[in-house]
Amino acid sequence: MKKKKVALMRNFDLWSDNFIKIDKEGEHYYFEIGNHITTDLAEAVAIIMKYKSKSDSKFWDLAIEEIDYYNITPEKSLYWLSGGEFEWKIMSNYKKTWIDSSLLYQEEFGMRVISILKKSKTMNDVRNGFLKYLNLPILYEFALENEIA
Repeated sequence: MKKKKVALMRNFDLWSDNFIKIDKEGEHYYFEIGNHITTDLAEAVAIIMKYKSKSDSKFWDLAIEEIDYYNITPEKSLYWLSGGEFEWKIMSNYKKTWIDSSLLYQEEFGMRVISILKKSKTMNDVRNGFLKYLNLPILYEFALENEIA
C-alpha cells in the first residue's frame, strides 16, 4: 500500500467521488481511496469496506471484469480485513506484528481471496464474499488459534 504524496495525473473515468476514484485500462484497475493508492482490486474493496458506508449502492453496483490476477496480493486485503492500520499499528488486540503474521494469513486465506474475486461480477459481490468467508470473527479466531492475538 502506498500513501499518496502527489496528485495522480489520471482521469478517473470508471468512478469518482470525494473519497474514491477508480480508473481502468485494459485489465488494470487504479484506485485512489482517501490517501491510499493501490492497483489491487481486493485490497481496494477491503479498504473501502473499512471506510465507506453500505448506503452508497451506486458504487457497490459497479461491474468488475477482466481482472489482472497477477496484480492481486491477498495479504494486502487480509491486512485490511483483519483490522487494518488501526489494529496492526496500535496492537491492542494482537501479540505479533503484521510482518510476523502475514504469511500465516496468506497461507490460510490467500486462495479464498482469489476465489472470491473469480466468482464476483460486481464490487458488491466481492464485499459480500469478504463478509461471508473472510469476516473479522473468522480472521480473529484464526489469530487466536495461531497465538497471533
